[in-house]
Amino acid sequence: MKIENSNWSHRIVVLLLVGFSTVVSAESMFVPVGTAEDIQYSQQLWDAMVQERIEGEDRRVNPPFFGGAKPHGEILELSYQNLVVGGHTGFIVVKRNYGTVGAPGVRGHVTVESVSVDRNKYLNSITVMYQREDGYDEANQNWFWAKYQPGGELFTKAIEGKKTQLAGRLLKGKQQQDNSGCIYCHSSAGGGDYVFYPQIIP
Repeated sequence: MKIENSNWSHRIVVLLLVGFSTVVSAESMFVPVGTAEDIQYSQQLWDAMVQERIEGEDRRVNPPFFGGAKPHGEILELSYQNLVVGGHTGFIVVKRNYGTVGAPGVRGHVTVESVSVDRNKYLNSITVMYQREDGYDEANQNWFWAKYQPGGELFTKAIEGKKTQLAGRLLKGKQQQDNSGCIYCHSSAGGGDYVFYPQIIP
């Protein structure tokens, strides 16, 4: 009986350890992103962009230019201004991404000239950074990030195995060294403001 009890105790300990390791491994290294709050705010942001004619059928058109850097388009169109969302006035930078860098047949096929003729044909995505109120994400200049489809719906991506809508703190690590995505890339912009075009800062 003592031997049987010992075996059962050993099995229980093993099960507990396995369960514990599963919980630990499932814990995300990032702060929550694509939450219900993030999605709702991204919709408010899109509506504000449409109202200000940054996006939408009646939007103001800006000259396209060669981009050529992942994850953005081969050709870019840039919009920027102060924008009011939910009573807060923040600076917004919008990139319309035409073509996909690295996609077969894209380079040399999608050109400034071809995009100028038919923007809708080549538009792949709309990526947005909007500077929210103080306290939103102080460590990363309070930027809110979103990646929209041409019609205003959010893109989704598998993040740590979970289908996630791309809006919020993309991707803020729980530790600064674990930052990834938009935050990681834009943190390398000169001046510490996360904007790669310093001439557009008001």
